[in-house]
Order: sequence, then C-alpha cells, then structure tokens
Amino acid sequence: MSDEETPLGRQILPVVDLPENFEGEPEDGMQYLFTVRRNARSLPHITRAPNPYEIPERPRPSSDVLPAVNPELPSTEWREVFETRFRNFRKNIHQPTLDVQLPRRRDVKSMPELKDRDAWWAFLSGRPPEDWQMPRKKTMQRGMRAFADETVDPETHLPALGDQEISGVTRNPPPTPLLEPREPTPALLHSIDERMALHLIMYFTHWTNLHLQPEKNIRVTQTHARWVFALLSIVDDYVSADDMHLLRNLARAQISLLQHLAQAKTPPVSPNDINAPSCWMIICAVVGVWGQRDLWLDAEGTLSSTQNSK
Repeated sequence: MSDEETPLGRQILPVVDLPENFEGEPEDGMQYLFTVRRNARSLPHITRAPNPYEIPERPRPSSDVLPAVNPELPSTEWREVFETRFRNFRKNIHQPTLDVQLPRRRDVKSMPELKDRDAWWAFLSGRPPEDWQMPRKKTMQRGMRAFADETVDPETHLPALGDQEISGVTRNPPPTPLLEPREPTPALLHSIDERMALHLIMYFTHWTNLHLQPEKNIRVTQTHARWVFALLSIVDDYVSADDMHLLRNLARAQISLLQHLAQAKTPPVSPNDINAPSCWMIICAVVGVWGQRDLWLDAEGTLSSTQNSK
C-alpha cells in the first residue's frame, strides 16, 4: 500500500506491499491481508437498502381478479385502484387523532337508540331531535306531592285569542321547514363502534329493499350511500359468519338496485336518489376487503339477464 492512499483504519497486523494487479493465491497472512484491504477499498463507504417500489409489481393470479366481461361492470383497473384507496381510507379512520372536544350535556343525545329503526330514519332525514329522541318520563319532586291532586282547567288558564288572531292562525299556517339530511361527520362516526356499524348496515339493507318497492315511499339517497361507505370503514377485516352474511346481503341489495336502475324507463324520483356509481363502490368494498369475489359473478349474471330481457 502506498503512502498516498488513505489507510482503512489503524493497521496493527503486518501487510505485505504487493502490486495492485496481484492475482496470485496468497501464500501467507500478510498477502491475504493485502487482498482483503484492496477489496475493501473498492467497496462504497455508504450503502442503502433496496427500494421495494423500484421492483415492478408482480401480476396477480388470474383467479384472484375476475375479468370484467360485462361492459356494465367496473373495469379491473378501477376495482384495484378503488380497493387500494378504500383500504387507505380505513386506516385513516382507525388512526387516533388528538382533538379537543367540548363537554356534552348528559341529557342531550347525539343519536337515536340503536334498536329504534324508525328513529334512525328520521335522524338521517334531518328531522329535529324531538322526532327521534325517546320521550323521557318526568318524575315528580317529593316536595310537590301535596299539589298532585290539584287539577288545572286549560280553558280557564289559557289566554283567550281574539277573532283576528284566530283567523290569522288558520289562514297563514307556518311553512314546513326544509330538512337537511345528516351527513356521516367524524364526530358522529367517533361514537359508532363495530357492532353498532353492523346493526346500522342491516337497516340500510332493509331500506334499500324497500326502495325497490315504490308503494313503500322509502327513498335511498346519496347521503345514505355515504353513510354505508363510512360504516363499512369501521367494520373489522375479520368478521363472523353471521356478520359476513349481513355484508353479503348488503351487496346483493345493491346488485338488485343496479338491476332496478337498468330496467327503469323513467328518470329517478329525485336527483338525490342513489345512483349506479354509489352502488358499485359499496359492492367493491365488500368484495375487496372481505374477499367475497363470487359476488362479481352474481352481479354479472344479474345484469346480463337484464340486458337480454330488453
């Protein structure tokens, strides 16, 4: 080793001075150390781990992704992109966040009782709390028991209205307020666990089936589709057989709704009614996350029979 070269650490053992193009077999330890140090000088001082994203993505097996034969079905590329983004959305939903929440009054409920399906429909429709909250039983104070037997005549205690006021009330009734559907905000989703989400998904499946019956006067809207999408993000990746049956019923209800939309000869009742893209997103979420890929065959068969009947 020449004096101009930077030594690789402090040299303790003796190293023989051989030419750089030495290719022979080392005969002793000094020659062996020379070859070791010469090879070490050719290596980089800094290295890095291989980037996995530089490796081209391996094609999935043909049995994993079914090709989109029917033109009504989403393409394979769309399914893969949606599944990836929905999984990322689920991760973001489950990540804890640091936020400051104002204390909530105990006598104020943010959502209806879980088992009251009609109250949940009123809640999602944007109705005021008095329409979906359970009435509370008023308890009488002990100190007021002496006055419990007294009766009050409403006709003698209410102020009398003049003829002009009565006519004004009957002629000008108050206008009906416009209801704004409630959206699945993060504050509401934070109060919903997996069991509650699955129970609400069962409600949405029931309402979707009623949507297919015009005489029931139940309309599933885009807001309801956003609720289903958000509730699916709360459900765990691994569910029981009963819960899987519930998710499959949800997807089949969306397939029936797609068939209804394909057969409909009249425009939707409301522009806010659920549409085909929303149905496909719900179906793809159930198929992709919980591996129910046979539902694509059900959707293809249903839509193919609809096209043949036209």
